[in-house]
Amino acid sequence: MDNDERAVQLYTLEYQKAAERYDNIYRSIWTIFSYMTAVAGGFLAFGADRIEPHALICVASIPLLFWLLTTYLPLDRYGTQVIKRLGQIECVLSRDYHVEMDHFKRYANKELSVRKGLWRALKARNRQCVCEQVRRARFAIGLIFVILIVLVLFSYVGFRHSGQKLFVMGSRAPAPTMSIDNSTTIR
Repeated sequence: MDNDERAVQLYTLEYQKAAERYDNIYRSIWTIFSYMTAVAGGFLAFGADRIEPHALICVASIPLLFWLLTTYLPLDRYGTQVIKRLGQIECVLSRDYHVEMDHFKRYANKELSVRKGLWRALKARNRQCVCEQVRRARFAIGLIFVILIVLVLFSYVGFRHSGQKLFVMGSRAPAPTMSIDNSTTIR
């Protein structure tokens, strides 16, 4: 086996592993997100009658904000590095070994940050590039979380000004009753 064949095999192996890694990164991101939304939903469902409403919004948002800061942002950054490397491998295979692959080549030298891409498009006053940046999932995720953070801040301020305690000690709903006939009631 000569050096060219060995190099192609190594690039192929690296490409396969990187493609698997890329898939696993985003699969993990969304699996963890589904768990965090279940936890947030649990707070909303079971805490509604026990936690002050403004505080409930803050408490229910904690798992989602935790996901954003500890899972999405770091893993998305890592996924961006992986997709750039996949594009670089395709460029090398295409240039040096005449293997045409075009799955990730466009990402080899592309800036994938929505913030930087949007700023560059706005600066150039290119409407098509602005629309392209706005249609990206990263833009939608960022926008939703900015709205969530603003909602949490307003709820926190509302909670602080309400003067109420975190946990509401109201009366519990009476236990359901069932009557068999007019004279007997089962509790």
